[in-house]
Amino acid sequence: MDVEEYTPDLPTEDWLRVRPVVVEIVREVADHLPYSLPAVTNAVARHVDWCVNVAGFPPAKESLFRRDVIAYAVDLMPTSSPSTRGRQRAILLRTGEQLGTVEALPPLTPLPAAQPSAPYTTSDVEDLCGWAEFQSSVARQSSARALIALGLGAGLPTRDLCGIRALDIGRGGEHVHVGGRNPRTVPVTPTWAPALEHVAQHASDPSATLFRPGTRWHPNIVTVFVERSSGLSIRPTTQRMRVTWIVEQLTRGTPMHLLLHAAGVKSMDALVRYEKFLPHV
Repeated sequence: MDVEEYTPDLPTEDWLRVRPVVVEIVREVADHLPYSLPAVTNAVARHVDWCVNVAGFPPAKESLFRRDVIAYAVDLMPTSSPSTRGRQRAILLRTGEQLGTVEALPPLTPLPAAQPSAPYTTSDVEDLCGWAEFQSSVARQSSARALIALGLGAGLPTRDLCGIRALDIGRGGEHVHVGGRNPRTVPVTPTWAPALEHVAQHASDPSATLFRPGTRWHPNIVTVFVERSSGLSIRPTTQRMRVTWIVEQLTRGTPMHLLLHAAGVKSMDALVRYEKFLPHV
């Protein structure tokens, strides 16, 4: 589409009155805005039409594209859709910035990155083992054991962890086959392999998930289980168990390409943030 070919749904006389200024403005700004030419042309045409033909403003950029004029015009748009008004205002404000009639606001200061959770201490891990054994039923004990063995032993995030079955545990609990969107084989930390093997061997249904078998997966499945559990004040989170596993792997000197694969991440940037937890040499 060329701006010269644009014909809005306006009375012919009204459009002819504002067409020159609309064409001039669109030509000046369109190549500098992150919107399509039809979107910019339509927004500018309707705004200029209202300002000149309805509100009586002079057809000058300095009058039409002030911040207060844009705000008032958008509020009076004959539409009930907030999203439509929001998009119109965004296009017009960016147009005003490009014309120099609206002061461009400075960018916001980037928010600081979230600080990673600290790994569990040795004492914390002992308490987590006690928490698993303190559950109120055999079924809950089994799920709790699977949760900490897969979290601390293989560093699995929630979605991966909740899909693991007894069939996915290798001989001796030494590795876990992860399926889903990021399939891979994850070596299990030697200290956790026997516990994971025990959980797999005692599963009543090898094809069911080790954690919460028979329960439909949802993003908060681990959180809900932990919140409703019995036990001590310290309780597991998959994120903090994963951090504990990553820090242990980094401390052990696991080759980075192997760790990236096992962790299911593609960039070392995802692991650098945990360097602060490594023991000083």
